[in-house]
Amino acid sequence: MLQDFESLAEPPKVWVVNIPNTNATTSLSTEQAHEGRECLKLHYHFLEEGQFQYLGVSLPVNLPTAVHQLRFWLHGDGSKCTYGVRVDDAGGETHQFSRNNGQGGVISFTGWKEVVIDLDTGHETWGGDKNGRMDYPIGTITLTVSQPSEGEKHLAAEGDLYFDALSVDSEKFVAPPPPHIAVTSPTYASDIRGDTIIHLAAPGFNRAVARCWQAGDGPGTDSTVATVTLDAQGDGSFVFPANRYPHGPITVRISGEGDGAKDNCYLQLYNQGGISWREGMPKTPPPAAAGMSLVFADDFNGPLSISSTNLQATYYDHKPPGGVQDFSTHRFSGHESSKNPFLQRDTYLRIRADDRTHSAGLLSSLKNDASGITAKVPCYFECRFLGPNAIGTWPAFWLMTDYMTDHVQGRKVPCDELDIIEAYGGEGPHAPNAHDGYMITPHCWDQGETGKAVEKQAFEVLHNPIRMGRFGVPSTWYEAFHTYGCKITETETIYYCDDREVGRHATLPLCRERPLFFLINLATGGGWPVDLSRYGGVADMYVDYVRVYQQTPPR
Repeated sequence: MLQDFESLAEPPKVWVVNIPNTNATTSLSTEQAHEGRECLKLHYHFLEEGQFQYLGVSLPVNLPTAVHQLRFWLHGDGSKCTYGVRVDDAGGETHQFSRNNGQGGVISFTGWKEVVIDLDTGHETWGGDKNGRMDYPIGTITLTVSQPSEGEKHLAAEGDLYFDALSVDSEKFVAPPPPHIAVTSPTYASDIRGDTIIHLAAPGFNRAVARCWQAGDGPGTDSTVATVTLDAQGDGSFVFPANRYPHGPITVRISGEGDGAKDNCYLQLYNQGGISWREGMPKTPPPAAAGMSLVFADDFNGPLSISSTNLQATYYDHKPPGGVQDFSTHRFSGHESSKNPFLQRDTYLRIRADDRTHSAGLLSSLKNDASGITAKVPCYFECRFLGPNAIGTWPAFWLMTDYMTDHVQGRKVPCDELDIIEAYGGEGPHAPNAHDGYMITPHCWDQGETGKAVEKQAFEVLHNPIRMGRFGVPSTWYEAFHTYGCKITETETIYYCDDREVGRHATLPLCRERPLFFLINLATGGGWPVDLSRYGGVADMYVDYVRVYQQTPPR
């Protein structure tokens, strides 16, 4: 990683050609960060009149050894501007990689795209020692943007582009792993009770701060458990007073600092003592279900009813039909198998992703014979859970329209999908950098171009990722339990977190026509790397309850 735009005191300078200096500005932005909390925002304004216009954002670097590929993420605006890269080497020579020589490209896309520049291919060079080769160390990398054109005509364009995570690939240089915090005891995901000593091993850090969400009025409070001064080897310990914290699943967040390095460790524990705080299903219905009747509820306070084969069970443990569409890197495994990822404890369902068995878990309320729990509009679904923040973990609560009734009769039909929450765990380079964000994603599967257009329109009005803090939810999906809900009416689909509306869109066509069923899962992957090694190879999702409501038709 050369530049992640997380620790710059000020944004890099931008130079322009054939336009006023005021027509291009840079800033450090939290609006569209791809990794971490900040990225580089470039505002540009190209004019139709005048000579061909372009600009560059120069980033000082120090690359002492040969590199082969340069990578960065670009958030496009569909403007048809072109982009490229310039590299200034030790001999003062400039190497340009642009659309003209098969590198770079046209910004015909919107949203994030990874750009990969092959530095070993032929390219333009000028200036300096003019020897035509890349001399190290490299001192500057410049991101270039040029105005769009049609034939010989230069076009006006104005907009915002975002850049993040500038990195290089090299065969000769292997960066040492960044310092990180490890808990040596107690074991990750273990049981605790009363005052518990937590031992840390954090080489490269001199200080650590432990925090945990505490019971209280409203959403509770974020509390500092301890501030630990680590010894020269990075070792230290603190006492966690478990009796002062919520009973059941909890997350202790441990942040380390030292010599510019930062790291977070998320210690999952099960508090056998502590304070019973909002455990179990509420006695009152949620506000969004006003006027509806309870169709189904599960508090997970008794034996689990999950099966791959028994159609009398409440849940099926794969995505129907037959798990052929299971999508987790750690395979979804059955409740009756030796790799069983499910456990009932107190009033919780635990779903575990486990390196040792290479397993993860999914519950479906619709089974292979098309029987199960469904609801038709107007209806409301909700689930309360705590997810894990480990690299590649993927807890989710989602709905699909019933396609199984047709499947069992030999017919394949299109369907709609509503991802109420897709949470992606992990922090650091090439990881989702969870913070307090999650995704709400609607899908119109197998519905042609019309379905794609409806899906795109619904997604764009949601303003993903959903940042919980922006909606007054002070804790994240991995720090404390939260309730995620979705109300579907004939006209609108509305999403909730802790009864706060966080997004809405027009109801998808098939959601108006067909019953919906729910799925709850802890998957891994989803296009992201998976690494549970910091946490002993396990990560747990705890589900408190799930409820389904439907409006009773008038008689």
